[in-house]
Amino acid sequence: MTLAHLVICTGSIYASFLLWALLQERLTTTPYTLPISLQHATNESRNEFFKSPLVLNALQAIICTVIAAIYLTARSIGSKEPLHVRLGFDALTPAGADKLRKNKQNGVQVNGKSGKSKAVSASPSRVSPLLLRYIQIAASQSVSSLLALHSLSHGISYPTLTLAKSCKLVPVLFANVLLYRRKFAPYKYVVVLLVTVGISMFMLFGESASSKKKIKPGQERSSMVGLLLLLGNQALDGITNSTQDEVFGTYTLSGPKMMLIMNAISAALMGTSLLVPVPTFLGGSGTEGSGELASALSFIQRHPEILRDLFGYALAGALGQIAIFETLERFGSLTLVAITVTRKLFTMLLSIVVYKHTLKQAQWLGVLIVFVGLGIEAREKKREGMAKKVLAEKRAAVKDA
Repeated sequence: MTLAHLVICTGSIYASFLLWALLQERLTTTPYTLPISLQHATNESRNEFFKSPLVLNALQAIICTVIAAIYLTARSIGSKEPLHVRLGFDALTPAGADKLRKNKQNGVQVNGKSGKSKAVSASPSRVSPLLLRYIQIAASQSVSSLLALHSLSHGISYPTLTLAKSCKLVPVLFANVLLYRRKFAPYKYVVVLLVTVGISMFMLFGESASSKKKIKPGQERSSMVGLLLLLGNQALDGITNSTQDEVFGTYTLSGPKMMLIMNAISAALMGTSLLVPVPTFLGGSGTEGSGELASALSFIQRHPEILRDLFGYALAGALGQIAIFETLERFGSLTLVAITVTRKLFTMLLSIVVYKHTLKQAQWLGVLIVFVGLGIEAREKKREGMAKKVLAEKRAAVKDA
């Protein structure tokens, strides 16, 4: 049954996020054509781009919250626990969070990981420390997603963004070291070097190819802004993932429950940003808070066909998140990383085929270097897993003797 679960989780992640990625590129980089009836009634261009990333992320968070709630409710049919417990909201109180702590020692959590870790304080508090962690994760994840979407509007191609996402090992590694004082094996740093060289080759040679074309005014500046946004996205991804690891190491949690609460908080944060006029600093849509919502609604009126893409994107992302959190809960982060990394490779290749992106030979070499590094990571993790299995068998044999 474990193998069947793994196959189902893997297939769900592949199917959901391949569709999600194609729809994301469609929504962020492909123009929508005005209906013929409107082309003569307006002086605007026939082709328009959807430039409301905050609306896109808010919709994704709302749909993820709804799907997670439905999934948890369906999974717990017949349970006598109150609904708020089945959905994980009991952890948002100090007492509820304390019940979920692992390995309590004089009221302080010991997570068992190498190196010192900034464990959440177990002292009595009026605010749940787990709730604060959820807010931190939701905020960093929300801003990270916005930076990624805005980078596509500033000279970053979708294959470049996808390959950068495949290099999450880099920011996650450094965030764990800097924020939580964790130690890693030497091969980890070799992997970091390889993926950094690979992504640099992919981006630099892509820039050299485009430099032969006539550069429009402001294009160089836009590409630099896109690169800075992408770096910010990677840094926040590192903070998000390392903090998630810390939470899972500190508390006994269900993956879908974390998904529900994180997305509910994200939806509240982004919904507030849409309803309250907040000056934009990324320059993506040229609007402010509530203005972006009005702009998105106006765009939908002119292009009603975008609703299919919007809800398809949000639903695919929600189903993919369910599969990701189930995989994380059942098989751990190592298996999840192996699945998501190979999925990103296929996403990038599919994007190249469907949207006819072209890559130079040096860029393909960069891709190869990245996945050689990730292959080393997978091989070493397999060795570590085998060593732990042998050690466990020896301990079991000693007990039986």
